[in-house]
Order: sequence, then structure tokens, then C-alpha cells
Amino acid sequence: MEISSYGRCRFPEVAQLVVLLLLSQSSLLWGRILRNGHYRNGLRGMPLGFHDPVYIPTYTPNGGRRHVPWEPNYQGPTFDSSPPQNVTALKDDNAYLHCIVHNIGNKTVSWIRDADLHILTVAQYTYTADDRFEVIHSPDTNAHSWILKIKSVQPRDSGRYECQVNTHPTDPITFPVYLSVFVPTARIIGSPERYVDRGSTINLTCIINHNPDSPTEIFWYHNNKVINYDNRDSRVSVITDRGPVTKTILLIHDAHDAATGTYSCVPSPSATASVRIHILNGEQPAAMQTNKASIFRSCVSQTLLLHLGLCITHLTWIYLRSRL
Repeated sequence: MEISSYGRCRFPEVAQLVVLLLLSQSSLLWGRILRNGHYRNGLRGMPLGFHDPVYIPTYTPNGGRRHVPWEPNYQGPTFDSSPPQNVTALKDDNAYLHCIVHNIGNKTVSWIRDADLHILTVAQYTYTADDRFEVIHSPDTNAHSWILKIKSVQPRDSGRYECQVNTHPTDPITFPVYLSVFVPTARIIGSPERYVDRGSTINLTCIINHNPDSPTEIFWYHNNKVINYDNRDSRVSVITDRGPVTKTILLIHDAHDAATGTYSCVPSPSATASVRIHILNGEQPAAMQTNKASIFRSCVSQTLLLHLGLCITHLTWIYLRSRL
């Protein structure tokens, strides 16, 4: 830089110097914000002490040239476009929002909930009182991956989330992910109470709605116990047709008395459908209902007669007492 005869610096050189100094400080601003003020106070598990920012050296330890942010060929943080940006989850399941960042350098990754602009995580620290949120990051095995885990998701968790990198204090780069939480419903086709002849086949069809991803397992229960249909020699089999509307069919061949009871289709803890099965031993359902009605009427008649007898006895006792 040349000095004029008046002992003053030329303006263009001074301006360039000021710009370079400002650029060298800009990459440190976000780090200072995270280490000071309300960010530091809110981070769960962040150490109380902090170190002053370290300037990026121009040369690497092995003598190679390290590019600085203001150079044209500087490779700053970039997002990998491979993770899904539309994620679906069933109510009460865990949801995983993936974010992959390359060339992160000394920048920080944060997860933001767009609905209320709430900061959920900063680096590996959780910045919310809701303990369902946490970030999964392993510097040793997968340093580029930052996964936001939401445990036991609810419909209110649906919406847009942003994975942010503080490339600029007021204008970070973002990777949006949209979460949709569905509440599944299940119903078993037909009457809630069935009558099946002994030795015949029990056929139950369960329809599951609002299930875009289809759960890995749909369980059938008999009297609150999971039905094991993996045994090849078993008389029980299940046929499942997966899709936005999933259909699963439970078949129980050669039904016997032990098959009597309640059967439930459970695609999710929040969705259950049940039906009651009766095994007939030659009798007809109408006859069974008639017998039940006859027994009921007989019980009612006997109860009325008993009350009538007690009333007559009590009246007789009152009459005899009055004659004395």
C-alpha cells in the first residue's frame, strides 16, 4: 500500500482493507451468538465455559493453501438433496427428519420449527423443553448427517421444519422438511358378533385407512393375545394387501371351541377394531338366542314368584299380629 506525500493512505486501499477485515469477522458472529446471550442459557447440556473464536489460518498444517470465505473458489456448506423432504408418520410413532450437510467447516447446524419459529436444536444440543425432540449426530461414523428425531408424534407436530446452517448471521441456508402425521382407523367388515359352525373357517377382513406408509406389522389378537401365524403347520393364515387403504384378512381353518372369543385387528396403538366369535355345535343362532331369552324369562318369573311369596308371608304376619 502506497503512502501519499501528505502521509495519508489512499482511499481505495483503505476501503479494500476494511472489507477484508469485516469479512474475516463475519464468520465468527454466529459462533459468538451461540456462545453468548440467550442461546447459551437455553441449551440443554451445553458447557458453561466457552472459548474465544479462532481465526481460520490461511495455510493448512501440511503447507497447503486453505481457501478463505471471500475467495471465489471457496466451497462453503451445502445440503445433500437425497434425504426425503416429505415425511409421513403414524400417530404415536417416532418420526425422523434427515439433513445431510457437506463442507460444514466451523458452521453450526440447527433445526427450526417453522410454525412458531422455535429453535429445537443447535449443534448437538436440544433447545426446547419438549423432551420428545432430539438430534442424532455421530461425528465419528457419520459426520455429515443431522437427524431430528421426534418421539411419539402427534397430529399437532405436522408442518414444515428447517435444517439451517449459519452461513450468514441474518440469512442462513435452509433445507426444508415437511412432516405429516396421520391417525389411522381400523374396522372389521361385518357384524361385531358372528356365529361360526364348528369345523368351518373363520374369515375376518380388516380395513385400515389413513396409513400412507403401511406399518411393517399388523397384529391380530385373540382374547388380548397375539395370534401366531408364522407357523407353517398352523391352521391360521393372514393375507395382507398394503397401500393407502390396507386390507388384511385373518383365516382360521377348522374352527373349534377354543376359537371362541374376541378377535382384534391392531395396526397401531391408536387404532383397534374388534369382533366377537361364537362357535356353534349344531345349534342355530336363532335357537341360541331363543334359549337365552327363555332362560331370562324363567329367571324373571322365578324372581317375581319369590317376591310375591315374601309379600304374602309379610301380610299374613301383619294380619295375625293385629288379631292378637
